[in-house]
Amino acid sequence: MPANSTAIAPRKPQARSAISNGSSVLRGVDGRSAAGRRYRDIVESLSADLGGLEKLGEAQKATIRQAAALIVRCESMQADLLNGLPVDDEALVRLSNVAGRLLTKLGIKRKAQEVPRGQLLKSMAGAR
Repeated sequence: MPANSTAIAPRKPQARSAISNGSSVLRGVDGRSAAGRRYRDIVESLSADLGGLEKLGEAQKATIRQAAALIVRCESMQADLLNGLPVDDEALVRLSNVAGRLLTKLGIKRKAQEVPRGQLLKSMAGAR
């Protein structure tokens, strides 16, 4: 090793940030809230689609977190729209497009599935 370089000692898990070690969703966010739980579920699901969180690089993890936050926001805006509340349609479209681009960047593709007629509405009604 050259004289002017320094070795970096590995850090203990306790010395990592709460987000990096998985004990916090995001700084200042209560992971027990509905939005916090949904965010965590999306992060876990997207990570699983890519082979698991432990196999991902930090850039992929950051992209997944960004996509999850946008998806949660889009879902919230969609719920407002369906409940008759005012929604900025342009903002919803922009957020949806960015979320889609992030998912494409990650290599996650939409999987079309054959759903028997009427089955989708039945499954959505049962999810409430």
